[in-house]
Amino acid sequence: MIQSVDLSHTLRHLYARPCRSRSEARARDEAIEMIEREALTRPAFGYRILPVETVRGDAIDVGDATLDAPVLAAEIGGLKAVAAAACTLGSAMQERISALFATRRRSLALALDTVANELLFRLADRASATIRREARRSGLGIGIEASPGDPGVPLEQQARVLALADAARIGIHTTGAGMLSPMKSLSFLVALGPTLRRRAAPERCNCCPSRDRCAVK
Repeated sequence: MIQSVDLSHTLRHLYARPCRSRSEARARDEAIEMIEREALTRPAFGYRILPVETVRGDAIDVGDATLDAPVLAAEIGGLKAVAAAACTLGSAMQERISALFATRRRSLALALDTVANELLFRLADRASATIRREARRSGLGIGIEASPGDPGVPLEQQARVLALADAARIGIHTTGAGMLSPMKSLSFLVALGPTLRRRAAPERCNCCPSRDRCAVK
């Protein structure tokens, strides 16, 4: 399933977020205004819920594909399905951030990067909530949620997760190193089963290219 998302309410909410200094607040507000003025985001997510055929050690067979995802395979209580999801803000945001760095407008570039990360995380929350609602209609609870690059889901699984989520339909692809293009994108897996409880894998931000400078974590 593919969905476009309106994040304008989230963007407005960010104006009220506290900042460490007045200069940081000014840069944040300018970044938000730039996003609105230049229409820098095209938020969308896609996902598929796939029934689990068998679990063989760390390997999970879902239809014609096999996932190497030890953290999901180890779920206690019975793994009955796996959701594969991918989210993106589109390519314009990263292009604008890169252009700002190139013209040495570092403060604004960093502010735009931080706001973009916040929007991406909120988009992922929307995707997760949609998966949760659909799973509940089928009598399934949500277990652990993890992205390629997190402990228990090797980064080498990135291409497979994208394929399962049908991410190409919203323009997401992976590089040979497992990074995502557009950069302001992410993918994740969700364990589903009747008795599972929701929890996130540690270090969910591992595969984000902005993790070292992000103020959202």
